[in-house]
Amino acid sequence: MADVLTVVFDVESEAYQAFSELKAFKQDSHTQIAQIALVENENGKITIKDSIDFDDASREYATIGGIVGGLIGILSGPIGVIIGYGIGSLAGAASGSMNDSSDNNLIEEVTTKLLDGDVAVIALVREEDESVLNHVFAPYKTNIMRWDAVALAHEVELAGQVQDELFDKVQEDMNERRVNHLKEQGSDIAEAIKAKFRRLKGKE
Repeated sequence: MADVLTVVFDVESEAYQAFSELKAFKQDSHTQIAQIALVENENGKITIKDSIDFDDASREYATIGGIVGGLIGILSGPIGVIIGYGIGSLAGAASGSMNDSSDNNLIEEVTTKLLDGDVAVIALVREEDESVLNHVFAPYKTNIMRWDAVALAHEVELAGQVQDELFDKVQEDMNERRVNHLKEQGSDIAEAIKAKFRRLKGKE
């Protein structure tokens, strides 16, 4: 089964250590890792600290693509920011491990767990036994979340469409407000000019 694994760490250095361990993980037919990204929430923006695409080692970390890259793009875009600021504060006391998030909205789930200053590992994996990769994270205090990769891809695509529509709506609204402002401003200027000439006429 192909999953997207998101692991949020309580300690930043442990996230880097786990990322290194995943890079060196000995893959087999039962457990495979396609992509890994190490990300941090910096003032509400998700940034990539390091990454690797085992299917395309030529990719630089800043341009990781596929499902993981798409997810990070959404999380760091307007949709992720809006959700994060709207409900992220409610999860300040969240702790423990969530191994199955199939019934929750992925973007909401990640933004409520990956708070400002937090570091996480996001990976595209195929695993027959979840305990194998869970064992990698066992020494650390983490919050583990998994989603079906295909379902996640659909959600990322949908969020991207909503984000594009949101951008178009904002642009349309800004243009409308700009036109109305110019009209109102033009009327005020015209009235001011007329008043000035009326005053001049009164002095004749």
